[in-house]
Amino acid sequence: MPLKRPATPAAGTDRNALRSLGRWLFVGLLACAILITVVLVCAWRMPASLLTRNMDFPPAVQGVYGSVRDGGATLQGGYRLRWESRISVFALPHLTSDLTLEGPDTRVTAKARVGVTGVEVGNANGRAGPGLAAFVPGAWQCDMVARVSQVGFGWHWRKVRATGNIDTPQGSCTKAGRSVEIPPLALALQNDGPNALVVLTSDANAQVARARIRCDRVLELEIAPAAADIFPQLPRGGPINLQLPF
Repeated sequence: MPLKRPATPAAGTDRNALRSLGRWLFVGLLACAILITVVLVCAWRMPASLLTRNMDFPPAVQGVYGSVRDGGATLQGGYRLRWESRISVFALPHLTSDLTLEGPDTRVTAKARVGVTGVEVGNANGRAGPGLAAFVPGAWQCDMVARVSQVGFGWHWRKVRATGNIDTPQGSCTKAGRSVEIPPLALALQNDGPNALVVLTSDANAQVARARIRCDRVLELEIAPAAADIFPQLPRGGPINLQLPF
């Protein structure tokens, strides 16, 4: 009859050390979760003006008011961004916000999520008016109102996420005395592995441009020859390819 080898003291010591390490890891993770929750609660109740007093806002932002829980920002041109936030501790602590962007020609609603896994804005729906172009220095001034459908964009540790569609009707754009007639355009946002892909097409289903936003912070931009049919300033030769780190 074979005899069992008794456990050596060294083996018992190793098991005890592993159990002790596991307990300490659990305590450490629990402490981190509690700390993150406390930080989120404090930030949630803090006035937005106090949190943003050292931030350099673009000129379009005229001021902020309220708190992270319930507040907003006034923007140039009569636009206003409002948010209502709540804290969730399910799975991992994070902050969820309901966003509303309103103005003379705009109303878009969306949801935002900020946590340890990343930042994401999703479920954006509504209409975006041409007045928003004034927020971008040097942008063309257009007369079309864009339809926003289920648009989302997220930046996480190892991936970028994008979904939804933005469509504009036929219209015209002007800049420095020049005017360009714009056909109906469709902007599709989609996932491409760990990256995000944005494709712009015209009403003839011709690809005008595409941009790949890579998770290693590189923007790959390709402008197709068909873009010259819309913007005569662009060359009509082969596609233009650019790589822009950010």
